[in-house]
Amino acid sequence: MERMHQTKAKDYPLDKYCCGTVTDEFIIEVMAKCDAIWIHNGDPKSPHAELTSGKCSNGFFNCLKALKYINLNEIFAYHLAQKIREEIGEERVDWVIGSPMAGITFGYAVARHLGAPIFMFTEKDPSDKNRMLWQREIIPAGDNVLQIEELITTAKTLNAVQAAVEEGNPYPVNWLPVIGVFVHRPAKLPVTHYGNRKVVALFEKEIWAKDPPCELCLAGSSRYRPKTHWPELTGKR
Repeated sequence: MERMHQTKAKDYPLDKYCCGTVTDEFIIEVMAKCDAIWIHNGDPKSPHAELTSGKCSNGFFNCLKALKYINLNEIFAYHLAQKIREEIGEERVDWVIGSPMAGITFGYAVARHLGAPIFMFTEKDPSDKNRMLWQREIIPAGDNVLQIEELITTAKTLNAVQAAVEEGNPYPVNWLPVIGVFVHRPAKLPVTHYGNRKVVALFEKEIWAKDPPCELCLAGSSRYRPKTHWPELTGKR
């Protein structure tokens, strides 16, 4: 199965796809070939997803399954960087900061395409899974900082990264007024801002996340953690 995905990933050479624009249909096609996307089929008896937060959901994107391929990571990073540059113009980007784990390689690639000289990432607090840490680097006062995420669902990780950097840095952090994200999947669209920063997303889809029991739970649908029960969730054995 993995070798089949590798073969399909090679269908997207950098010299062909790191140019122009990409469509939602293209992104869905690539994610599907990597077995990285699942959307509930509408049958209330079909299984649904249990997110890490414990909430129920009718869709799931496992971005790492696509971004682990270097060519796909580069293609998506290139196109997000172009969208961000269109939004911020010639504004200087001194630092790009991402979150672990899939966001590390993706954020690095976006930083390179933007011409940013520094990329770094926060770390998970080993004593508190809901907390991030910023403790290895110092951002000088006045430097412009851009946050990049591979996925935004409830903004929990997004907010944790921001809080960690602001808490751990000895100087005020000058965030650029945008947040770049590969897949933005809020419960309701449009969501244009988080705080005072505008969302610049390569792909957006409305996917709900609700406390259990949701309507699918009540209809008898089983719920599964996607990363550990992907075959049961998707029906792909």
